[in-house]
Amino acid sequence: MIFFLHIPKTAGTTFYDVVKNNHVQLLKPKIDESPVNYLNTNLVYNNTAIRLPGGYNSAPQTLRIIEKLSSGVLKKIAFIGGHVGYGFHENYSEEIQYISFVRHPRERLFSDYKEHCKKGRYFYEDLRENNFEFNAYLKQVKKDGLDNILTRQLAGPFDFFLNERRPTDKALLERAKENCNSILFFELEHFDEALLYMKKQYGWKNINYRIRNQSSIINTDFEIDENLLNNMIKYDLELYSAIKTRRFKRKSFIDRFFGDKSHLI
Repeated sequence: MIFFLHIPKTAGTTFYDVVKNNHVQLLKPKIDESPVNYLNTNLVYNNTAIRLPGGYNSAPQTLRIIEKLSSGVLKKIAFIGGHVGYGFHENYSEEIQYISFVRHPRERLFSDYKEHCKKGRYFYEDLRENNFEFNAYLKQVKKDGLDNILTRQLAGPFDFFLNERRPTDKALLERAKENCNSILFFELEHFDEALLYMKKQYGWKNINYRIRNQSSIINTDFEIDENLLNNMIKYDLELYSAIKTRRFKRKSFIDRFFGDKSHLI
């Protein structure tokens, strides 16, 4: 099974279109619409992909439900992706290949802010009440324990958002770094090369796509509390640097297919 650790604002929506084109079906269970019945009814074909709900709560809640499906049903799943943490393999008997796209944490944070300015998004109401100020977004991220989201997701567990979220620290960072040894990373800015790798490695036939859910050009000409911003990405910056410089155990595959492509990590 391929397990896509979807870090917010790393081309996930676009990527899911490619995933859909290379699987028999792409299921999108919803936590408020009897996901157990939905999955048991629709998980009838091998090579099925599942896109978890986009909510920070609903994604891990749905994954908890998937985890409890019968082994016969689980074997039909070839791909799962969503905003969850590392660790689903711990209670899953089949082999899992973790993959993820990464981008510079500061750039990702600005893009995430823009996303939450859209009606219906997680922080939308709080931002609206604060005139969509960027610093209000940073404070809300801190309040909800969603700072250093890259570190938190890679440290796990997969349902970390549903648990008590303590302040990010060195121990969490080191756990994330250790887990990185089992994750294949792709640089977002080299999305096309990543798809070529997947075509070669996973036998995907159709890797055509159109860009979706792209944030408009982000105007950063607003008041920024740089100290607060840096605290929101302090550990992510260190982890991102480690991801870009360390050689992971699966990098040999990439060297074999593409030569020395350092942007495919």
